[in-house]
Amino acid sequence: MHVAIFSESYPPVINGVAVSVNALRREILRRGHRVTVVTTQHPQAPYEEDVLRVPSFCWFAAPDYPLPQPRPLPELHRFFQQHRVDVIHVQIPFLLGMLGLRLGRRYGIPVVAHYHTLYDCYLHYIAVLPKGMLRALLWWHLRRFYRMVDTIIVPSQFARRYLESAGVTTASVEVIPTGVEFRPRWADRQEARARYGLPSHVPIMVYVGRLAREKNLELLLQMMPLVRQVVPEALLWLVGGGNAEPILRRYTQQRGIAPSVRLQGRVPHEQISAVYAAADLFVFPSVTETQGLVLWEAQAHGLPCVAVNEGGAPESVRDGVDGLLVPNDAQAFAQAVIQLLRDEALRKQMEQNALHAPRWTPAETAERVLHVYQRAAQGTGDSIRKQ
Repeated sequence: MHVAIFSESYPPVINGVAVSVNALRREILRRGHRVTVVTTQHPQAPYEEDVLRVPSFCWFAAPDYPLPQPRPLPELHRFFQQHRVDVIHVQIPFLLGMLGLRLGRRYGIPVVAHYHTLYDCYLHYIAVLPKGMLRALLWWHLRRFYRMVDTIIVPSQFARRYLESAGVTTASVEVIPTGVEFRPRWADRQEARARYGLPSHVPIMVYVGRLAREKNLELLLQMMPLVRQVVPEALLWLVGGGNAEPILRRYTQQRGIAPSVRLQGRVPHEQISAVYAAADLFVFPSVTETQGLVLWEAQAHGLPCVAVNEGGAPESVRDGVDGLLVPNDAQAFAQAVIQLLRDEALRKQMEQNALHAPRWTPAETAERVLHVYQRAAQGTGDSIRKQ
C-alpha cells in the first residue's frame, strides 16, 4: 500500500501533531508499506526520501510553523500522475489538508482525515475578525471539509463528542489514540538534574509542551505561591518554547516567584527522557487537548500526573490511581500537588501505577490506522464521499 500523508506539522516542527505523524510514518514503513509525506519547507529540515516539501513562508503570529505558499504545485500533480497512491491521509484540515482533499477527488483516491486539535481555541492567533464571526466561519469550513472525506480519525472519545456537538456527523469516525513508546531511555536522576543545572534534593514539578496562551500555563504560576506555603523548596520546571515565554517570564518576576520557576526552553524530543527522570511530578493545566499525549509520555517514565479535568486529557489519567484530576482552579491544583509531594508513599504507589498504566503503543496505533486505510481503499467505509 502507498499512503500519502499531508501535514504542515512534521519534524523539525515540534508539536503533538508532528510527533504523531512521524511515529505513524515510521510504523507503517516497518510493515513494508510506502509512505510519502507532503509537508512544508523548513530551514532546518534534512533530506528524507519520500518527503515532498512545498514552498512555504513563516507567518508572524506563529514563526516556528511554516505555512505553504498559495501557488500552483505542478510537481505534486506529476507525482500523483506517475505514482499509484492508495490512500491520502490529511492531518490538518486547512491549507495542505484542502490540497490533499482536492488531489484525492481529482485522481479518485480515498481521503482519510485526522482531527487532532480544538481549532476554535486557537482563534486568538488570527484576530482579524470578531471572535464570534471567526468561530462561525471555522465550523462552517470544518463541517464542509469533513463531509467530503471517507473517514475521520480522532484520538479520544472527547474529540469525537466535540465534533458531533458541532454538527460533524456525516462521515464515519474512528477513535484511535496516538501511541507512545513504552521503553524510555532511562537517565539517572541526579545525572539528569546536573545536566540541566537543577538542585539535587528539591521536589520538582515539570510541564513539557508548548508555552502558549491556549495551554493555560498561568494556572501553574498562580498555584506556585500556594504550594510554596507548604513545600517552600518546591520548583516548577517549564520545558518547551513558544510565544508565551516572554509573558511567563514577566509574570514570574512581577509576582516574585521567579526563584521557584525555571523556564528551560526547548529540549530535543530524543533527550526528553532525562527531563522526566529529573522530575517528581508531571503537571498539566491545559483544557484544550484532544488527547494529551504528553501525559502518556510522563507516565511511561513513572511520573504521577496532576491534570485539569477538562478536554481530552482526563482520558489519559486514572484519577487516584496514576494521577489526580482537578478543577481548573489554582487552589484545587495546588492542593493536589501538595498532597503528592508530602505523601511519599502515595506518590511512590502512583509512580508504579503510572509505569503500568494502559496505553497505546505506536505499533497498535499504526495497525488500527492501516485497517482504516484498507477499508477506505477497498471502498467499504461507512461514509460516502461527496462529489
